[in-house]
Order: sequence, then structure tokens, then C-alpha cells
Amino acid sequence: MPTLRKLLLALLAVVALAGCGGGGDGNDIDSGTDTDADTDTDTDSDTDTDTDTDSDSDTDSDTDTDSDTDSDADTDVDGGIDGGMDGGTDAGTDVDAGSDAGTTIGCDPAWGWYDEATGLCWQNPPSSDFIVRDEAVAYCNGLSLAGHDDWRLPMIQELISLLRGCVNGTATGDLSTSWCGATDPDCLELACCDSSCDPCDVMAGPDDDPAGCYWDPALTGECSLYWSSSSVADDNALAWIASFHSGVVHPFGKDESGYVRCARGGP
Repeated sequence: MPTLRKLLLALLAVVALAGCGGGGDGNDIDSGTDTDADTDTDTDSDTDTDTDTDSDSDTDSDTDTDSDTDSDADTDVDGGIDGGMDGGTDAGTDVDAGSDAGTTIGCDPAWGWYDEATGLCWQNPPSSDFIVRDEAVAYCNGLSLAGHDDWRLPMIQELISLLRGCVNGTATGDLSTSWCGATDPDCLELACCDSSCDPCDVMAGPDDDPAGCYWDPALTGECSLYWSSSSVADDNALAWIASFHSGVVHPFGKDESGYVRCARGGP
């Protein structure tokens, strides 16, 4: 009996040792057989999920999105500023050329005379018709000369501005400008015909052709009296005239006859 017990104890010892894995072969239930996903299933997502390397395209797309370099149309916008400013100032200087309008655009010496002092272009030579006042108004309003149809009969102060060398009834022998109290619309009554409108010696003015006419030598035409568009305020049967053979300014009956020199332009 004691011998049987010894055999059983020895057998149990062998089984216990086998269960602990002592001496196990490759079948080793060490089914730990490397469920160690280590088994080089190496899902080591390391394996170049390293998208790291190509999300590097990040930096590239960065340089492209850098539409910064293109929106460098900034330099063109700059051109806009230049264009605007240059265009503006140039336009300004062209507008300036407006002061030349009399001499070039509207007053060719072949048919006109430009007075820089008043900015008026005068018909030169004038009409040779000797007509009544209403006809003079109609003539200038209907005149088309060198492509211009904005001619008109001048106001009395404009007509007086053509007088030269007769000041306060005295012949000066030079091109001094004349003046008179009559102005349209400020003073058109008979009383406006004061001493400043008095005549000078007949045909003693500065022009030499016709000799002694009281106007600028550049003007031509009959040296006589010329109509203005200004009526006498307190007597509508009269209109103001200027006479270039004596330098006088005075009222004159509208049914009388006189010469006409049309004008255009002015301030």
C-alpha cells in the first residue's frame, strides 16, 4: 500500500511539471504563439501610414495657394492709380488749352480777329451791308461762317471794347482802350451817355488803313457806325451804337441804317 501511494505521488509530480511548460516542444500551447500581433503582421501602422511624408504636399499646396504671388496684381492696381492720376492731370492741361480756343479753334485770321482782352472772336472783315437794327440782329443770328453758327450782335460794352485811341473825347494817338458809361444790362438809359462817351477828332485814330479809324489796325471794314444789340432802356425806339470814325458812343434810331460786325465767344 505504501508502495502504491508512492507511485501515485510520482505520477502527479510529472503531470504538474508538464503543465507549467517545462520542456515543451514547438506545439507549446504557448498559443501566446505570438498572438503577439507582433508576428509581423506588424500592423505597425508605422508601415508608412507615415502619410506624414506626403501630407508634405501640404507645404507644396501652400506655395500654390500662395495666390499671394498672383494677387500681386497689386502692382497693376498701382498702375490704376498712376493711370487715374496721370489721366486727370493731362486732362487738366488740355482744358487749359481752352484759352487758345480763340486763336485756333474759333477765330482763324482768314475770317476773324481774336481779342485776347475779352475772349471774343470778331467777324473780320464785317458785312458790307448798311442795314437797320432789326436786320442787323437777324443777320448775326443767321450767320454761319467757317462752320460756326453761334454768331450774335454784340452788346454795347463789347462793341466799345473795339474802340482804340479815343479816351474821354481826347485822341491819344495810340491803342488805348476806350470806355463809356453805357453797359448792358447795368446802365442802358439815356443818362448813361456821359462825357466818357464823347467823340474825338474825326479820323484821328491809330489805324492807317483806313487812315485815322479808331480801332485796332488788324481790323478791316467800313470806318463808320456799327450796331449793338443793346436797346436804350427808357426809349425802345433807340439802340446803342459806336462810331469808329470819331470814337463816339450814343443812342441811335433803330429805323436808321448802320453797319454790323458780329461776334462769338467771350467770358
